Amino acid sequence: MSEKLVDRLPVVVIIGVDREPTTSLASDLRRLEYRAELIAWPSPSLHWRGPRPVATLVDLRVLGVEAAHACRAVRADPALRKAPLVAMVPEQEAARLDLSIGVDDLLLSPYRLSDLAARLRLLRWRAEKEASAEIIRAGRLALNPATYEVLIDGAPVDLTLKEYQLLLFLLRNPNRVFDRAQLLDRVWGSDYYGGTRTVDVHIRRVRAKTEAAGELIETVRGVGYRLVVGRAGGG
Repeated sequence: MSEKLVDRLPVVVIIGVDREPTTSLASDLRRLEYRAELIAWPSPSLHWRGPRPVATLVDLRVLGVEAAHACRAVRADPALRKAPLVAMVPEQEAARLDLSIGVDDLLLSPYRLSDLAARLRLLRWRAEKEASAEIIRAGRLALNPATYEVLIDGAPVDLTLKEYQLLLFLLRNPNRVFDRAQLLDRVWGSDYYGGTRTVDVHIRRVRAKTEAAGELIETVRGVGYRLVVGRAGGG
């Protein structure tokens, strides 16, 4: 494939090491006609200057205890933090993964090429769908799906992609109560490998980051959560 054609391919950034199994992951992405860009860890700073990636894949299979540092570095990068942060995790370790490191999604290893292709298609479809929507407001908070920006009184709010997707879903369904299983299915997808605890973790984070706009997300005891519109601070 010519260099010009490669430059037009959708980009996936990999944070890992320049050896197996990370190099095989990069090879599989190229087979699926993605431009795989490997950033070898450890890296003092990322400073991604390329086009916005479809996703950033952090290869936890090779990073070990450095995984959390790598995820924080991705979140600190102005360009990479706008894309989904996906952890490549050995299947037997997925249930023990510490969600506080900030990943948006998991890809289990070993994987089939078709599984990798399907997950990336879903991420691209979600991004394109959200980009076609208009600005959504709730009181002092405004969310722009076209730019992935969340603002409170014009000041930007720094959310991870999954926090953003959770807030977007609740904003699009105001005053409706959703239990944890429903939120997990609607925001993370039916094939997500993890428990409902991740919903509580992300709700807490979104509340903390949007508290300047008032108490938007209400806990309905024994049921779940809803975003309240029509009272002070909520629209």
